[in-house]
Amino acid sequence: MPPKFNTRNVVKFVAKSIVYYKTTKLTAETIEEHTQFEKDDMIVGLGASVVGWLVSDKLSPVTDKIVDKTADFVTEKRQARKDKKNPKKD
Repeated sequence: MPPKFNTRNVVKFVAKSIVYYKTTKLTAETIEEHTQFEKDDMIVGLGASVVGWLVSDKLSPVTDKIVDKTADFVTEKRQARKDKKNPKKD
């Protein structure tokens, strides 16, 4: 069952994708620097993608927690601002 399509889950997916993309890029560059293979070689692309996928999967609990904390903070601040603008009347 896929996760619900809401803002928080989309941001979690984007954060995980950023980690995947950056790790893949850095891995491909490192392989190119230290071996005879080029970045455009299929073996480099495939290997770098696997490393990026693994790292983003292992870091997903951390990135999810960061997104949740940030979203809770923003929600709390928005609610405080809203309450300040519209004080309760007795």
